Amino acid sequence: MNDWRDVRPQVLGVVRRGDELLVEFYEGPDEQFHRPLGGGIEFGESSENAVVREFNEELEASVEPGAVLGTIENQFRWDGERFHEIAIVREIRFRDDAAYDREQFTVEESDGSRRTATWEPLDSFGAGKLLLPAGIEELIQSERSHLHSPARDTGSRSE
Repeated sequence: MNDWRDVRPQVLGVVRRGDELLVEFYEGPDEQFHRPLGGGIEFGESSENAVVREFNEELEASVEPGAVLGTIENQFRWDGERFHEIAIVREIRFRDDAAYDREQFTVEESDGSRRTATWEPLDSFGAGKLLLPAGIEELIQSERSHLHSPARDTGSRSE
């Protein structure tokens, strides 16, 4: 049984290269989607420190955290399991400008799994190409500062 302690605090880092975003590619049992890089905020850790740690762990890259764009409350199912997260979305910038010249990154998770991160034009998301959590484009484009991503009762990640 899930309770309030199962709500996961997350931080997502929005890295821009012109009109492109750096996003991870996920392939699940029911769909494919993209998501900004980031991860869990540990107890006592600020979102600023968490995003720096996550980019260091996942990409071995040093980043400079910027402004908080907003938050997204996201409830979803992934591989049959229910999740609930509150994600703080932050702008960030690579400290090494050479990172912006790379077309692809390998994201290594703490469990040893790997995914690919690429630069994708913000306007390329839509029909058939998902950017999650749902509504993050609104935060990136500064239209809103807090979103509730409506959950769907499916076996998929998109909510």
